[in-house]
Amino acid sequence: PLDQFEVTSLLGLNAPIFGYLNLTLTNLALYSVLVLFLVVAIHYLGNNDSKLVPY
Repeated sequence: PLDQFEVTSLLGLNAPIFGYLNLTLTNLALYSVLVLFLVVAIHYLGNNDSKLVPY
């Protein structure tokens, strides 16, 4: 049952800059970025340009 929590590499990039840089996109990072974008989108859509003290 712990196989569902396995972190897998989806996209990898080996760049010979700054020594030997290894950049990978994992399923955990993908889900985190999607949740971040969803929270920011809900914040901006729900904000409605409302001010705390109206003029």
